[in-house]
Amino acid sequence: MSGPSRTRSPLRKALPGVILLSGAAVSGAAMAQTAAPGAVPNAAPAADPAPVRLPEISVSGQAETAFSPVQGYVATRNSTGAKTDTPIIEVPQSISVVTRDQLDQQNAQTLNGALRYTAGITPETRGGIATRYDMLKVRGFDADTYWNGLKLIGNDYYGIPQLDPYLMQRIEVLRGPTSVLYGQAAAGGLLNQESRLPSLVPVHEIGIEFGNFRHQQLSLDLGGPLTEDGRFSYRLTAIGRAEDGQVSQTRNERIAIAPSFTWRPDNDNTFTLYGLYQHDPKSTSYGSVPPVGTVLSNPYGRLSRSFYDGDPNFENFDRTQMALGYQFEHRFNEDWKVRSNARWFYLTQDYKSVYGSYLMDDDRTLVRGTAASTDYLNTFQIDNQIEGRFFTGPVTHTVLAGFDYKHLNSDYRVGFGSAPDLDIFNPVYNVAIEDPVRSLVRVHSNQYGLYAQDQARLGNFILTVGGRQDWVSNSSSTLEVEAPSRSSNSDSAFTGRVGLTYVFDNGIAPYVSLTQSFVPLVGIDSSTNKPFVPEEGQQYEVGIKYQPTGINALFTAALFNLKRNNLQVYTSSGQTFQTGSARSQGLELEAKYSLTESLNLTASYTWLDTVYTAERPAGSGKHLPAVPEHQGSAWAYYTFNDGPLSGLSLGAGARYTGQTWSDNNEFKVRSFLLADATVNYDLGRAIPSLQGAQAYVNAQNLFDKTYVASCYYGSWCAYGYGRQVFAGVKYRW
Repeated sequence: MSGPSRTRSPLRKALPGVILLSGAAVSGAAMAQTAAPGAVPNAAPAADPAPVRLPEISVSGQAETAFSPVQGYVATRNSTGAKTDTPIIEVPQSISVVTRDQLDQQNAQTLNGALRYTAGITPETRGGIATRYDMLKVRGFDADTYWNGLKLIGNDYYGIPQLDPYLMQRIEVLRGPTSVLYGQAAAGGLLNQESRLPSLVPVHEIGIEFGNFRHQQLSLDLGGPLTEDGRFSYRLTAIGRAEDGQVSQTRNERIAIAPSFTWRPDNDNTFTLYGLYQHDPKSTSYGSVPPVGTVLSNPYGRLSRSFYDGDPNFENFDRTQMALGYQFEHRFNEDWKVRSNARWFYLTQDYKSVYGSYLMDDDRTLVRGTAASTDYLNTFQIDNQIEGRFFTGPVTHTVLAGFDYKHLNSDYRVGFGSAPDLDIFNPVYNVAIEDPVRSLVRVHSNQYGLYAQDQARLGNFILTVGGRQDWVSNSSSTLEVEAPSRSSNSDSAFTGRVGLTYVFDNGIAPYVSLTQSFVPLVGIDSSTNKPFVPEEGQQYEVGIKYQPTGINALFTAALFNLKRNNLQVYTSSGQTFQTGSARSQGLELEAKYSLTESLNLTASYTWLDTVYTAERPAGSGKHLPAVPEHQGSAWAYYTFNDGPLSGLSLGAGARYTGQTWSDNNEFKVRSFLLADATVNYDLGRAIPSLQGAQAYVNAQNLFDKTYVASCYYGSWCAYGYGRQVFAGVKYRW
């Protein structure tokens, strides 16, 4: 089977709790607030309550930043959409934020699971089996994943990073082309996962969880100041998980540890160092089920969703990931600052799989193949920025300029072979299977980018204009074969974004924007014998965002038309052409609402029309596979704070996915509606000695519906998750 598809502002309203200190005496307890990277440090509570004399600073006691924790589901600021701490309603592009509270209350176990209730996202296109990769779509196209603002770079084969969502503070979704700030990027959008980083508010949490499929999990989150003055703070987040896979004879295992440390020597400098160690010794199956017997009828009956097309005698997946990164900010004055964000990431992986190729005419004999790869991957990235604010007459400018660099170096030994056929209704496993002959592939890539952006404000108008120039070089060499080969190319591209937003005093903000993207491609066009030119994307978007005054809510609506050109087209004979193009247009609606600590709501609806618009193997006019025309979701979580049910929380939600097309549009996959629910109880309300402890039960696909998530390529389909039930206890102190 082939690998995964290659595929901060004057208009802000004043918030309560903002005070100015000018040589004032302030107790440490009054300043024990969470600080974001680069934010003004706040002193931690001291044992001695004597006042401390501080220089002139601004303290936002409850003010949200793009990096601070958010209570409830409504984040109003983001860092992904403009690489500055900007209100979401001021960015002329569609953005969603999944907060830590939402992740916890829905008990998200994967990135796919974390985004099930987000507009524009098609999660789990590979169903409940392929958990080892974050395979999901934004606006109908494969999404790029980022971590702390830097891309998680893979080798375009099996070496692809994946992080556990428990390690994250929030997940930001930026829809549409993003190359103007991030360089080579998928046209559909990006998913930026932001880590739990050091806090000046002490954090102590430990949890234990059990579930069906022999699910067992331990989690830990510790953090806070290391010194009384708050100059040094730390965070240590870790999780260990083991469970059987939904597919028989498969298993998931993971241990992940993410330490971080922040040094704030003064009010103008912040330096955060963070790391990662994650080991996944096992990760279910990477196989599929045939359409006949799942979506289409089979005279012998329907295949079980636990059907395994591989073989435990051959199957193997063992991945280790390590990373070390830093975030630095220096503030020259109230208007100008510089930032540097860098990370080294290392991945090693051993992968072997038996997979079903196609079902023979007897409707029960599955022809199978093998794939094996040993991957080594090193990446380094750095993003240096300068941000400033100045005035030209009545216009306020927030300008950003930056230089970033991405480097990839990867070796992998990969091979493909055959395996004995399998009777899908009477499978025999643990058979002898030969390891395929492997060839050594070496991949190198460098990208240099210069970018600039101006957020110009005149009255209630905000004009966002940005441009970027990239230079990219890629090379790939195949060795240890009879006919070694090498391909390389160098490309450059200019991309831009222009958007206009008007923010009414009542919180309504209509906007319009044009954005672009590019993705360099390695290889030779079989028809012209010339190197591929970069894939290009362009999107027109109009929308409206509403952040009402007086209530904690955010409502968004977006209409868009997105086109991708210069797509690669593969043929069964092994030839590759660059004649493809595709279009995605649609409507996205999303609502998030939090009422004090009692009620959290999120709801979304997505309409998508996605088609190929130029030649491909199946011809133009065909719909993209695995992308539904209609999707909708709603989730509510309510906490009783008074009365006999005080301490009890109840949550429930529903997710609808409409019909999807198979590859080449030969048939449709049926729609499905799934329900989720959770119950949580604060044990300290009933037993004071258990203050800080809570017990919960969470069920996903509550009614255990059997469904096919999609038929994403050729004769490969995937069952979705069956019912998952988790029960656990968390203790916070």
